[in-house]
Amino acid sequence: MTTFETGLFLNRIPYAKAGSGANPIVVLNGGQAFVRRPSPDRTRRDVKRIARLMPAERPVYVVGYDPAPPADYSIDAIVQDCAEILRTEIGPAAVVGISYGGFVAARLAAERPDVVRELILLVSAHRFSPEGRRSIVRQIECARTGDFAGLLAEFGMIFRRPWFNWLLRLRLWMERNRMAEKMNDPMVIVRGLSAVAAEDFGADPAWLRRIGARTLIVGGARDVFFDREALEEAAGLIPAARLELLADETHMLPVERSRDVARAISAFLAGR
Repeated sequence: MTTFETGLFLNRIPYAKAGSGANPIVVLNGGQAFVRRPSPDRTRRDVKRIARLMPAERPVYVVGYDPAPPADYSIDAIVQDCAEILRTEIGPAAVVGISYGGFVAARLAAERPDVVRELILLVSAHRFSPEGRRSIVRQIECARTGDFAGLLAEFGMIFRRPWFNWLLRLRLWMERNRMAEKMNDPMVIVRGLSAVAAEDFGADPAWLRRIGARTLIVGGARDVFFDREALEEAAGLIPAARLELLADETHMLPVERSRDVARAISAFLAGR
């Protein structure tokens, strides 16, 4: 039976852990960690969902972000937190970055190779697509004005299956009167999203060549946030990278093709 635990690293960074044993996998979550108000039930659901994508015999840590980020919050600050957590709390590990978390994971692997054994970028790359960057700017503006409906509407067409998108829009409509209580503090959302929007990672992607860890990039060819060009560029610059690009899939690839994603991750971590 899988064991679960939750807690804080560095007395402020929330985490959830599934399983026990050696060879840990550390997962840096997507931007929803900023957008939705954290709760024990949500944390447990997140770690269960993510752990199903990872090899069952290895412990999985899902690491969040500072719940009260400072005004000058940045990717470098998040990288420093993650490096300290790995150095003092967990030890060197396979690091998985999902979406937003991929920015952190890639930079961590480049700056602190001593703590990253393998790197997996899941529906993520070193930069947004042009449309992805425009969407992040719109999300920040919606959060700044308290327009939670507008913020979530940016995710209204991210599934490949049309009926999933329809269900998502229906759910948002049904929750419209309770949205404020489910969403995080607007300033937390703004500062979290601004940490990536403030930097142009693609301006000079040469830093990717400093990543020495064996790397797997798994993405969808129709992802509006991280398009084919961004994924292929990252795979071409990271010396030991392999790209698994699934045709016709979108940003919700880990949900809609979870078994295929799990098989790719398991094979990669097994060295196959």
